[in-house]
Amino acid sequence: MPEVQLEIRPTAADQVRRLMAGQTNGVAVRVYAQPGGGGCCGGGSAVQFGMAFAKPRRDDEVVKVDGFQVIVDPTSIPFVNGAVIDYVETLEESGFKITNPTLPEPDAAGLQGGCTSCGSNSANGGGCGCG
Repeated sequence: MPEVQLEIRPTAADQVRRLMAGQTNGVAVRVYAQPGGGGCCGGGSAVQFGMAFAKPRRDDEVVKVDGFQVIVDPTSIPFVNGAVIDYVETLEESGFKITNPTLPEPDAAGLQGGCTSCGSNSANGGGCGCG
């Protein structure tokens, strides 16, 4: 299994280390992804990322970071590989922010959701012949 590549910005790493201080031994940070529900073949819309404290399972990919471990389940690997994890504090938002610049942007058909809209943006990959 290929190793997952992640960029964890210094502010995010500092925040994780601070939060890890209250956790029991053997706990790591799980990063997971859920593909959005819309679009043809389930692929057209944005991916939602999340984080939680968890213990690694046998099939998880483990990424060692300075002072802690990040674990990724096999189904999340294609979405998490290449992700950037940051921690932001602004007037508009506060918390961890996960983005993946390697994932394709959803096209208009995918943003509409479902195959009823397929074909409306065939120039950008719409249409129900996904695959």
